[in-house]
Amino acid sequence: MATSLSEARRQNALNHKWHRQPFFIGFGSCLSSLQNGLLSMQPIYKSASCELDRNVALAGSIPRANNDSLLQIFNKYASVDKAGKKFMTDSDFVSGLYTDEDYNKETVRLVASAADTSKDGLISFEEFCAFEATLCAPDALYLTAFDIFDNNASESITAEEFENVIRHTTPLIELDFDFNSEFIKKYFGAKKNRQIGYLAFCQLLHDFYEEQGLQGFKKFDKQNDGSISATDFYQLMTTVKSHLLTEFTRNNLIAVAGGSSSSHNVRFPFYQAFNSLLAKMELFKRVYTSIARGNLELKVTKEEFLQATQSYAQITPYEVEILFHLAELAHPGSRFVDMVDLEAIDPERLKRVSHMTRLTNVKLVQNKEERGFLLSALESMYRFVLGGIGGACGATFVYP
Repeated sequence: MATSLSEARRQNALNHKWHRQPFFIGFGSCLSSLQNGLLSMQPIYKSASCELDRNVALAGSIPRANNDSLLQIFNKYASVDKAGKKFMTDSDFVSGLYTDEDYNKETVRLVASAADTSKDGLISFEEFCAFEATLCAPDALYLTAFDIFDNNASESITAEEFENVIRHTTPLIELDFDFNSEFIKKYFGAKKNRQIGYLAFCQLLHDFYEEQGLQGFKKFDKQNDGSISATDFYQLMTTVKSHLLTEFTRNNLIAVAGGSSSSHNVRFPFYQAFNSLLAKMELFKRVYTSIARGNLELKVTKEEFLQATQSYAQITPYEVEILFHLAELAHPGSRFVDMVDLEAIDPERLKRVSHMTRLTNVKLVQNKEERGFLLSALESMYRFVLGGIGGACGATFVYP
């Protein structure tokens, strides 16, 4: 039986810290990406004060928006009046997120469905408030994704619902996925008639892009010899694994793959080790700090690093070799790693908002370049569904 999403849990989120003043406080770029777009409709206030106690920020507790502020936003964009009650349409809800005249209307509907819990095509003020409450929950990223995929408000996801939404993402458009694979059948059953609940859905999202990466590698491995060209490796990484790439890593993909030539072949063990390295950078940083003992400018050799990893069975020598090769590209001829190198490679820094930023006042502005973490929630959701963003939760809404 599918594990349903607890309505009591939703209500608890809805009631959580209702009267706190700070509005949509950022809590890591993944989530700020979700929250920010709710205000990306257009600037509403001259400023939004984020006076958050540091201990609260560290704990990741997100104060709720002021009810009057939410009502002000809702009334400004709600265009439908039924029996004296105002509602938002799909387009109202994502106003300002699309600029092209030929925008995908189905994409807009999917994004808005995160708030339209009744799935009737209209968003009430109560649903609008419930959506803001969801964004304040500790697992807001997954809750929001679940609401997007749950097309009929059944609190469960079918194989068809999952496929219909996930096909809107760039990786699926550029690198097709086998929805009749054993991977999908393990979640939805051999006949794909099993429905999955919230917790199973979270795990599916977590595992999906790993499976897609494996299918992508197999697609490019035309000789079936366990290798792909460096060009194909670059395409695979920038399409399916873009959430793991910093600018430095992206710019050095072909070089770290083994040469300056795009015709160089990348073997499967390297592909796996490279992705594993990027996914475990926090662990690699922990190893470094255990060696550095407070001196974050310390240049650590490969031998010293390998010695320190003996206590970490999760780290392999191949991953360490790739780390030092990648770091050397930043300082050719010098085979060492320091914290600057690790920060340049670590994809986690793309997803974090500093605690200091959380404690400052953030002004809402109009042009995209000026946006802080208060202006992009739905925009990243929108681009996720459009396919501008790859990765699963933990990656799915990674903004990259």
